[in-house]
Amino acid sequence: MGEQKETPDLEPRVKVCRQPLAYGSAQLLGFAELVIGGSFVIRDIRILKVAKEGTESVFVAFPSRRWNGSGNGDGEERKYYDVAFPITSQSYREATGAILKAFEEAAAKA
Repeated sequence: MGEQKETPDLEPRVKVCRQPLAYGSAQLLGFAELVIGGSFVIRDIRILKVAKEGTESVFVAFPSRRWNGSGNGDGEERKYYDVAFPITSQSYREATGAILKAFEEAAAKA
């Protein structure tokens, strides 16, 4: 059980927004889909830029959906839930790294 599994090949495909759009408190820079091992795809991955305390950071937001229920049972209402996401921190780093690298390459060409 404690054995580390190898992450399958990741192939990101990115579409850059020509003019970044406001997305709540963030700026939508583009969309991505991630093909995993040549046999599974995650679509609707957003690439966002957020400015906090004078610094800007770009990050990847995996697909989520609005929660229409009355809460999650602990008195706090959940507004969104994740649909697809990496399970381990290693797979998260590899997936987001591949997506951001592909985004930087596509943005440089645009």
